[in-house]
Amino acid sequence: MSTRLLTTLRAAAPHAALVALLASAPGCMLWPWDPKENTTIITPGMRAASIREMGPRAKDGDSEAQTKACEQLALQIRTEPDPIVRRAIQETVADFETPMASAMLIAGLNDEDRDVKVTCCRELGKRKEPKAIAPLGNLVAKDSDLDVRLAAVDALGAMKTKESIASLAAALKDRDPAMQYAGVEAMKKVSDEDLGNDVQAWRQYADRIAGPAPAASIATQPGDTTVK
Repeated sequence: MSTRLLTTLRAAAPHAALVALLASAPGCMLWPWDPKENTTIITPGMRAASIREMGPRAKDGDSEAQTKACEQLALQIRTEPDPIVRRAIQETVADFETPMASAMLIAGLNDEDRDVKVTCCRELGKRKEPKAIAPLGNLVAKDSDLDVRLAAVDALGAMKTKESIASLAAALKDRDPAMQYAGVEAMKKVSDEDLGNDVQAWRQYADRIAGPAPAASIATQPGDTTVK
């Protein structure tokens, strides 16, 4: 055997061994493989779509069917790591007229993901859940994300109660003009007053109806109290 041929065989030996190892692995085929044989990957979006399909089926059923669907989704959301799927779960249970659905949406206000919290605020506003007023007010006063606080204000604006007025007062005390504007618009919905865009006038109204409310923890009193 020539020296050149021996060198070539030695160089190819590790590669040949690797090919033989791959060929012997369970479920493995040599490259090039057939693209049709690739395993389908189930994405979060696909899982979310599957969950949303449960909504119409359970909604058309009786209360027992809705309760059973809620129980199933409640177990799943406790360990679900993907926010896309958690949001789909909350949007699905929002169509169910069960106490558990309300409890799941209220619990979702404490989710670590902003979009999930915004979704829960929006759905609770549609349902006009009295039990959600205090948790929504807590978001208005303390949450660090502006989008979440604005969503909570919008939800409270759908509830015409003394408690919702008290919770909205924190938005009027926020230093962010966007929060002040949202607070004024929500107050217009929950009250029969026409105080225009005068933030200070709305603060006084809220104090008169619900008593003085503490300022939001991240807020400072703005100098200009008229929403532009």
